[in-house]
Amino acid sequence: MTARPENIQAAPPLRDTVTVVFFMIWVQLTGSMASLWLPAIAPEVAAGLEVDASLIGFQVVAVYLGGMVTSLFAGGLVSRLGAWRISQISLVLFALAHLVIASGALPLIAAGSFIIGFGYGLINPPAAHLLSKVVTPKNRNLVFSIRFTGVPLGGIAASTFAPAIALTAGWRFSMGATIAVALGLALIMQIFRARWDADRSREAPLFRSPLADIRDAWGLPVIRWMCFTGLFLAAIQLSLNAFAVTFLVEETGYTLVAAGLALTAVQVAGVIGRIAWGVLADRIRSGFKALVINALLTAGSALATVFVAPEWPVGLVYLLFFIFGFTAMGWNGVYASAVVEHSPDGRAGNMTGAALFFTFSGVIAGPAIFTLGYQLTGAYSGSFLITALLAIAGTVTVLLAASGARKAAKDR
Repeated sequence: MTARPENIQAAPPLRDTVTVVFFMIWVQLTGSMASLWLPAIAPEVAAGLEVDASLIGFQVVAVYLGGMVTSLFAGGLVSRLGAWRISQISLVLFALAHLVIASGALPLIAAGSFIIGFGYGLINPPAAHLLSKVVTPKNRNLVFSIRFTGVPLGGIAASTFAPAIALTAGWRFSMGATIAVALGLALIMQIFRARWDADRSREAPLFRSPLADIRDAWGLPVIRWMCFTGLFLAAIQLSLNAFAVTFLVEETGYTLVAAGLALTAVQVAGVIGRIAWGVLADRIRSGFKALVINALLTAGSALATVFVAPEWPVGLVYLLFFIFGFTAMGWNGVYASAVVEHSPDGRAGNMTGAALFFTFSGVIAGPAIFTLGYQLTGAYSGSFLITALLAIAGTVTVLLAASGARKAAKDR
């Protein structure tokens, strides 16, 4: 078998790396902002529509169900239309979704939420394809991790600007912010389209069986076990974000503001962690080892959370949630890099799409599992114990993936 291209080609120009990373961060940020905009103003929307704000949970599920659908088609679309064009299409879908949601009709809000998901599922496969062209073995994990900072940055943007605009001009008008950002970015990206979509194939099938990439991924032990890793770690990440505030308010007596500061610590730690874990993985030359360390520390953080009590010093609680966020929110870039590194040549987008299907499954299943843990034990601390077990399961699947990689290397 011939050597992988990245092992023999010269380092790509810094300008190319910066260009791709810059735009992929902005596409990811816009997608994250679009998906979290409505949850950030849920009480205002609920008041305007005279419905229960708890319905926002269904909106989140709709987004990720939509993402699961398009993630399975993204690989074929990238081959036919080009990764850059698919990134632009995802932006147009975000704009269309917010235009539909701005109608204020509940059925259209549901439809718009699915459209957000359709766009969200198209983000990562083309990004993986493009980033694979501009990374080297020495900086692969860092570059992927920097790009994934767009997720928490988009969350920060939504939580910062959505309430302010909604309270000033109305929640429907606030949807225009994402529309403007998405369409403006899509237009600017058109300048670079010819350069980055030169490898598209007009003969490639536009659509293929949605199960084809999953079947191919299942046949590769490394990718198969990484799919399960993504499921476990995504379940932990979403559970932490969804229940941190409720846990601190209901079981430790924190005020909503004080608990919100803990969630802020989680988000900030996520930005820092994504870069730090990428640096570590490149430094030790092993994404698998970095992910094992990450998963074990996540398990330790979850286990420590089980013992949080009202008498704990506030500073210690915030520190614990910062560490929890640093680990549970920091794995994504290294994970995506590992999937791309061990994908067959030219199939990075396809394998990323398959992995995303499982990751989005974890996003949906995680909060449900966490809630089940609460119902069985009567305490959120019991749910965090289940979260620790998910992290241990993630550790095992990473080790199995690493074993598969070693075996594949010997067979070459």
